[in-house]
Amino acid sequence: MRKKLMDAGIDCLNEFGYGAVTMQRVTDKAGVSRGAFLHHFPTRIDLILAVAEDAAKQQNAFVADSLRGIKDRVALYEAITMTTWSAMLQPPAIALLEIMMGARSDPELLETLPTLVDAFQSQQMESVWKIAQEVGIKDRDTVVTMVRLHVAAMRGLVLERMYSKDTESIEEAMKLLVRYKDQLSKDLLA
Repeated sequence: MRKKLMDAGIDCLNEFGYGAVTMQRVTDKAGVSRGAFLHHFPTRIDLILAVAEDAAKQQNAFVADSLRGIKDRVALYEAITMTTWSAMLQPPAIALLEIMMGARSDPELLETLPTLVDAFQSQQMESVWKIAQEVGIKDRDTVVTMVRLHVAAMRGLVLERMYSKDTESIEEAMKLLVRYKDQLSKDLLA
């Protein structure tokens, strides 16, 4: 039941946006009673935080599953960027982005969400750093900064994609981000 409600929360965040996600919409989407909702999530914020955590886990799992078959470490390192981009286009990642944007104007959510997001991002950064080390990169600070820049750029491009029909330009921006990473990686290996 809890998972059903979180999945309905992800669907509602994608369909309506953070501000329009209500307990009623989530229970309708999940096909459950208000009592079932309240049993698992005493407040809307409890659901939103659970959805954020679940969405982050789903995003990491998507990336890990997509990269699992790549044995060559250089190819794996190179594939991270576009795989992360693919993950960010999935409903859980878009739901997480909606939640992050909503936290700006929701003090109760803003109190807790940054800790959750920081943990998620730290896990991403450590995963990339581990692979970067395996290919011979030694500058951790630059790799961490690169990951932060890539994630921020991708989030911005996801937002742009939500409001723009010009997906071709967005994909061109992603290709440029990959070229930037390739050049930076060569510089870090020199």
